Order: sequence, then structure tokens, then C-alpha cells
Amino acid sequence: MRRVLRAGIISLPIVLLATASVFAQATQSASDFYLQYRKAFDAAKKIEDVLPFMSADTTKQIQATPPAERGQMFEMIKMMGALTNVKITKETKTANGATLTVNAIDSDKKPTVGTIDIVQESGKWKLGKESWSSK
Repeated sequence: MRRVLRAGIISLPIVLLATASVFAQATQSASDFYLQYRKAFDAAKKIEDVLPFMSADTTKQIQATPPAERGQMFEMIKMMGALTNVKITKETKTANGATLTVNAIDSDKKPTVGTIDIVQESGKWKLGKESWSSK
């Protein structure tokens, strides 16, 4: 009886933690996910650091790039993706997830507007296409 009680007491926090994690993912908005991605992107030192945020299609494209070329590719992505004052102005639900409209300041200190497709894959948000245009 004591073993069963101990096992129950030990198992309960694990079950609660797992449930909270699933609930947090389910309640996270596409906007919250994108802001989390931006923090990870800004801190990333290599493309592999942001792969967990990428859609399956994007991940396939990255993995198709020869490993020796990924460093240069990521440097270019980091230069083009250098944004400040990122503000999400609109989140629109889509059949596959959501489309975000985002305002930011680019590396030339000019306003830029982004359209970001966030997709749901296996119940998790992933970054799909991202396009930016300066005003």
C-alpha cells in the first residue's frame, strides 16, 4: 500500500507538469509563437538553433543545403532578418494556422512590413513563409 501511495505521489507532479506543457502549447497564439521565434532567431549562432521553429517544408529545404554552405546561408538570413521594434498588428486565422501582419524597423532604420505564415504541424506552431517589404 505504501509503495502504491509513494508511486502516486511521485507520479502526480510529472503528470501535472506534462499536462501543463500540453495546455500551454494549445493556448499559445501564433503571435506568441512568432515572438518566441524572434527571440531564438536573434540569439541563434547557427541555423540548427532555429530548426525546431521551422515547418517541415522549410526544414527539408535547409537540410538539402550542403552542410558546408549552411553557415554562409545563415549569415545572409541573419543580415536580412535583422529587425528591431517588432510589433504584430494583426493575426488572421487560416485553414492551416494563421497569417500575421508585422511592423518592424529594418537594419537600414527604415519601417518594414512583414507577412508571416504560421502553420500547425502535429498540434504545434511552426514558421512557414516569411516575407518583408520596406515602405
